[in-house]
Amino acid sequence: MRALAFAAALAAFSATAALAAGALEAVQEAPAGSTEIKIAKMKFETPEVRIKSGSAVTWTNTEALPHNVHFKPGGSVDKELEGPMLRANQTYSVKFNSPGTYDYICTPHPFMKGKVVVE
Repeated sequence: MRALAFAAALAAFSATAALAAGALEAVQEAPAGSTEIKIAKMKFETPEVRIKSGSAVTWTNTEALPHNVHFKPGGSVDKELEGPMLRANQTYSVKFNSPGTYDYICTPHPFMKGKVVVE
């Protein structure tokens, strides 16, 4: 009986932790196997990627001009997530915890657009 109560408490904690993380979660380091998107020539070189839920995407700025990755609320994005300005060869990674379509832009260059489709 005690084991059953512990298992139920653990399941409730895991569900709460998943909700707390939100649909998008900035991560410190690029997880192994993350999808990579290079930023070059004033665009996201792969403007649309498809990944599995729980996977991550890592953006790398390959040019001298600073860029960022900015998810605004709407569609699958429940709350804003704006990455830091990336200088040459800097990276930014986001883990996608829920299926959906996630549109993003570069804040100072809003014509730079991209999309992550999470299955």
